Amino acid sequence: MANLDAHFTLSLYRNICRSLLEKDKLVFSFLLAIKIMGGKWQVDAAEWLFLLTGGVALDNPDANPAPEWLADKQWGEVCRLGDLPNMQGFRADFAQNARRWRVIYDAVEPHEAPLPGLWEGA
Repeated sequence: MANLDAHFTLSLYRNICRSLLEKDKLVFSFLLAIKIMGGKWQVDAAEWLFLLTGGVALDNPDANPAPEWLADKQWGEVCRLGDLPNMQGFRADFAQNARRWRVIYDAVEPHEAPLPGLWEGA
């Protein structure tokens, strides 16, 4: 069954990619992977919804710790991210390490920068 599943998935991917523009193939690959992982319960629904929407914006009672470089909308998203089960403590840690997070924010290649605080090594 696993071989059939892998063969069908590859066949589907190849046939659909033939009709896509090059710029759209990466997006299709990502969505296909998410759908497959979602079917295997490997994607948390709350995290996926946050990735798509940024969370539902309500009044944010927490003050922005870095208004000189972080917009209030972005701070609201950081706060909503901290409400996800796997991100508990992110909001407080972000506020404590705002200067170190700014280094990542300003970096040319932020994906290569080490994460500060509780998230270091994560």
